[in-house]
Amino acid sequence: MPFLRPNHLHRQFTALAQAHGPIYKIQTPSKLLVVVSSPALAREVLRANESTFSVRPTSIAVKILGYGGMEVGTLPWGPDWAGLRKILVRDVLSNRALDTCRALRERAVAAGIREIRADSVGKPTRVFDAAFKLVVDSTLAMLWGGGGGADFAAEYREATREVSQLMGRPNVSDAFPLLAMFDLQGVQREAAELAARMDGMISSVIERRLGDLAGKKGTASKDLLQILLEVQGGGGDLSTGSLIASTSSVHFKGLILDIAGGGTNTTAMLIEWAITELLNNEEVMIKVVQELDRIVGPKSLMDDHHLKELSYLNAVVKETCRLHLAMVARVAGQPCTIGGYSIPKGATVLINTWAIHRDPQLWADPLQFRPERFLNEVENGPRGNNFQFLPFGSGRRVCPGQPLAVNTLKYVLATLLHSFDWKLPAGTELELEDKFGIVIKKMNPLVLVPTPRLLNLELY
Repeated sequence: MPFLRPNHLHRQFTALAQAHGPIYKIQTPSKLLVVVSSPALAREVLRANESTFSVRPTSIAVKILGYGGMEVGTLPWGPDWAGLRKILVRDVLSNRALDTCRALRERAVAAGIREIRADSVGKPTRVFDAAFKLVVDSTLAMLWGGGGGADFAAEYREATREVSQLMGRPNVSDAFPLLAMFDLQGVQREAAELAARMDGMISSVIERRLGDLAGKKGTASKDLLQILLEVQGGGGDLSTGSLIASTSSVHFKGLILDIAGGGTNTTAMLIEWAITELLNNEEVMIKVVQELDRIVGPKSLMDDHHLKELSYLNAVVKETCRLHLAMVARVAGQPCTIGGYSIPKGATVLINTWAIHRDPQLWADPLQFRPERFLNEVENGPRGNNFQFLPFGSGRRVCPGQPLAVNTLKYVLATLLHSFDWKLPAGTELELEDKFGIVIKKMNPLVLVPTPRLLNLELY
């Protein structure tokens, strides 16, 4: 639509809701969009009509990059999707499984902090880049022990970054499916080449691990790949039938892709926003640092067990999610009624969480960054049971990797704040301008100068 500006869709959708009410439609050349902007309507979509809206909208690039739409994030709802999601939730990403490999993450993050100490102290540093490296490296460490070396990790990070950029690029073939055969922008070609690179890296990790197992070489700490192989071999808690009977199947490798790539870019963006908000609200930054000094101390490194005690940091993470997550999208699998209006099959419903999270009828001082609103609360948890706070959606399609992503977000953010003071370079000002995306992105990257906080420099 010519009147919609891509960088400001979240603001325009909210303005339209204020003018036309909490539900309205926009007809694009290829699809009908229905935008809802209230908790009651969000509940209708995600709870009352959960089976109707059990499909996420996707794109040509996403399908190609997700093994032809065969990984959990893009697989249509049905027995295969339900079985694979159970493997992720019950076996691979359960609290018990994650507890077994937290030491791997701690080592990876500590190594990344040492790199910042060696290479970036006193120098202008892009916070997103630093956070992204820590998030990806720690996720890979938990997934496959970080095997493959520094070059492999760097290659995988770069591929993950390219995937995020390609998935976010507008593609005319998505708007006009008849043009897909021409691939006018080269998106399909780029996606196929990138998918082949990713598959090659994932396949090499699986082959290396299978070789280690054949040679009876164990790993120092059990990682998520080891747990997945145990499930695949029948040693897990769940009978999976033929879904992941072969380690070369797209379903098996799709699960690895779900873990390795799911949410890493989003997590790093939220860390960048959290630090931006803390710099813009000095009294909140002081409280976070005081809590870290009290719980962790200036003579120790962050440890995973500290997270449960960091209640104020947890509130900071929730408040960051409230202000900087934009939309939850679903596709109507069949005709239904929402808010008294008929929704046809195939319509895309956008839940404008950006508007819901800033509604003054739901939140006191909604535009202020005030983590205290989440202290001592139960209702506004991250799982979407309270429909006025929907950072990760709700229902069947809520992200199965959410526990890992949220835990990684907290751990990396806490470690960056505990290990370094972050200041603006001389002569610069803090920028708060944003642009539309799955996560509301910063218009310009946050660049800060880190200086060590820990009293014992040998800890770095």
